[in-house]
Amino acid sequence: MSKRKLPELNKKIFPYDLVMAYWEDIVSDCSWVDIHDIKKSTTAVCCTVGWLVKQDKDITILMSDCSFEVNNKEIKQGGGHTSIPTKNILKIKKLKI
Repeated sequence: MSKRKLPELNKKIFPYDLVMAYWEDIVSDCSWVDIHDIKKSTTAVCCTVGWLVKQDKDITILMSDCSFEVNNKEIKQGGGHTSIPTKNILKIKKLKI
Protein backbone atom coordinates (compact mmCIF):
# COMPACT_ATOMS: atom_id res chain seq x y z
CA MET A 1 0.00 0.00 0.00
CA SER A 2 1.42 3.40 -0.96
CA LYS A 3 1.79 6.10 1.67
CA ARG A 4 0.07 9.05 0.09
CA LYS A 5 -0.45 12.26 2.02
CA LEU A 6 -4.18 12.76 2.27
CA PRO A 7 -5.71 16.23 1.91
CA GLU A 8 -7.59 17.53 4.92
CA LEU A 9 -11.13 18.83 5.00
CA ASN A 10 -11.29 22.24 6.57
CA LYS A 11 -13.96 24.94 6.66
CA LYS A 12 -11.89 27.23 4.43
CA ILE A 13 -11.98 24.90 1.42
CA PHE A 14 -15.06 22.85 2.33
CA PRO A 15 -17.62 24.77 4.43
CA TYR A 16 -20.20 21.97 4.67
CA ASP A 17 -21.27 20.07 7.78
CA LEU A 18 -21.55 16.29 7.84
CA VAL A 19 -25.10 15.49 8.94
CA MET A 20 -27.64 12.74 9.43
CA ALA A 21 -31.01 13.82 8.07
CA TYR A 22 -34.31 12.14 8.87
CA TRP A 23 -37.05 12.84 6.36
CA GLU A 24 -40.49 11.66 5.35
CA ASP A 25 -41.09 10.10 1.95
CA ILE A 26 -43.89 8.70 -0.14
CA VAL A 27 -44.70 4.98 -0.12
CA SER A 28 -46.60 3.54 -3.05
CA ASP A 29 -47.59 0.15 -4.40
CA CYS A 30 -48.78 -0.58 -7.92
CA SER A 31 -50.22 -4.02 -7.16
CA TRP A 32 -53.84 -4.91 -6.44
CA VAL A 33 -54.50 -4.51 -2.70
CA ASP A 34 -57.70 -4.69 -0.66
CA ILE A 35 -59.00 -1.23 0.20
CA HIS A 36 -59.00 -2.25 3.87
CA ASP A 37 -55.21 -2.74 3.66
CA ILE A 38 -54.70 0.41 1.55
CA LYS A 39 -56.26 2.44 4.38
CA LYS A 40 -53.49 1.15 6.70
CA SER A 41 -50.75 2.48 4.43
CA THR A 42 -48.28 4.97 5.90
CA THR A 43 -45.38 7.09 4.75
CA ALA A 44 -41.73 6.14 5.24
CA VAL A 45 -39.16 7.78 7.49
CA CYS A 46 -35.83 7.80 5.68
CA CYS A 47 -32.33 8.56 6.93
CA THR A 48 -29.55 10.05 4.79
CA VAL A 49 -25.98 10.78 5.86
CA GLY A 50 -24.05 13.35 3.86
CA TRP A 51 -22.56 16.80 3.52
CA LEU A 52 -25.21 19.52 3.85
CA VAL A 53 -24.45 21.65 0.78
CA LYS A 54 -27.66 23.69 0.71
CA GLN A 55 -30.72 24.28 2.84
CA ASP A 56 -33.35 26.94 2.47
CA LYS A 57 -37.11 27.10 2.96
CA ASP A 58 -37.72 25.05 -0.19
CA ILE A 59 -34.92 22.50 -0.58
CA THR A 60 -32.31 20.61 1.41
CA ILE A 61 -29.42 19.08 -0.57
CA LEU A 62 -27.08 16.43 0.84
CA MET A 63 -24.01 15.10 -0.97
CA SER A 64 -22.32 11.80 -0.11
CA ASP A 65 -18.99 12.15 -1.92
CA CYS A 66 -16.45 14.82 -2.84
CA SER A 67 -13.19 14.75 -4.76
CA PHE A 68 -9.98 16.70 -4.31
CA GLU A 69 -8.05 18.18 -7.22
CA VAL A 70 -4.64 16.46 -7.17
CA ASN A 71 -2.44 19.54 -7.63
CA ASN A 72 -4.09 22.22 -5.53
CA LYS A 73 -6.17 20.15 -3.06
CA GLU A 74 -9.34 22.08 -3.94
CA ILE A 75 -12.72 20.38 -3.90
CA LYS A 76 -14.59 21.09 -7.13
CA GLN A 77 -16.87 18.10 -7.57
CA GLY A 78 -19.33 16.10 -5.53
CA GLY A 79 -21.30 12.94 -6.14
CA GLY A 80 -24.28 11.07 -4.83
CA HIS A 81 -26.47 14.07 -4.05
CA THR A 82 -30.01 13.89 -2.71
CA SER A 83 -32.47 16.79 -3.03
CA ILE A 84 -35.25 16.72 -0.43
CA PRO A 85 -38.11 19.19 -0.02
CA THR A 86 -37.29 21.01 3.22
CA LYS A 87 -40.89 20.57 4.38
CA ASN A 88 -40.19 16.80 4.44
CA ILE A 89 -37.20 17.15 6.80
CA LEU A 90 -38.03 15.83 10.27
CA LYS A 91 -34.64 16.35 11.94
CA ILE A 92 -31.02 17.08 11.03
CA LYS A 93 -28.23 16.08 13.38
CA LYS A 94 -24.69 17.38 12.86
CA LEU A 95 -22.05 14.61 13.05
CA LYS A 96 -18.54 15.05 14.44
CA ILE A 97 -15.61 13.94 12.32
